[in-house]
Amino acid sequence: MLELKIFSPQESGFVPEIKWNNEELKVAIAEKMKEYNGLVFTEETISEGKKDRANLNKLRGAIDDERKRVKKLCMEPCNRFEKEVKEVLALVDEQINAIDVQIKEVEQIKREEKRKAVQELFESIGFQKFVTLEMIWDEKWLNASVTLSKVENQMKETMYRIGEEVGWKSIRRHWILRRQSRKDRSWLTFRRERKKRLPDRKLRKREEKQRKLLQEKSQRIRKKLRILIMRLKKPRRMTIQELFQNRS
Repeated sequence: MLELKIFSPQESGFVPEIKWNNEELKVAIAEKMKEYNGLVFTEETISEGKKDRANLNKLRGAIDDERKRVKKLCMEPCNRFEKEVKEVLALVDEQINAIDVQIKEVEQIKREEKRKAVQELFESIGFQKFVTLEMIWDEKWLNASVTLSKVENQMKETMYRIGEEVGWKSIRRHWILRRQSRKDRSWLTFRRERKKRLPDRKLRKREEKQRKLLQEKSQRIRKKLRILIMRLKKPRRMTIQELFQNRS
């Protein structure tokens, strides 16, 4: 039987944990970090601060480098195992893809054959002339699980529904046209009456215009008369001769 077997290490051979001086180092570093608590660096002591920062970065780098080294040692066999497994899987995938291509080709041929059968079924049912297969098409009809009898039932239901909708629309259109015809007749009657009244309206407009002109002319005359009267009422200036005569 083809199966993947692990010879080494066995379940008990895998490293369950990595043992190191965790607690010891944690206590020592925590104690060391207390020396930096509350430190305040000024312009005069900034150089000391830079040295402390460099030392702490160096300590951190050393610890992290060791972590990376151990991780690499642990991952080396795992990475090698993963690479080898992928090479085996590639052999299987190659044949899966080859078979998949052939299956899809066969399925596509079947779908095209069924598409033709659905087209023939559509033509045989007797849809309304304005209905095309594209208008009612359902892509699910090409699925192998959908039989032609089911497609036929769905088509007939659609055809009956369209017939009912078209029937109601025809009746509605008839009443709309009838109502519109009544409106048109009313409009024609209105236009005839309007034409009859048009001469009278023109005459009234002309008379109204003449009346306004007369009013404006009368107002202008009244204005001129008021100005003339005001001028006549103004006292006339006496000449020098008349003034001396009055004094004597």
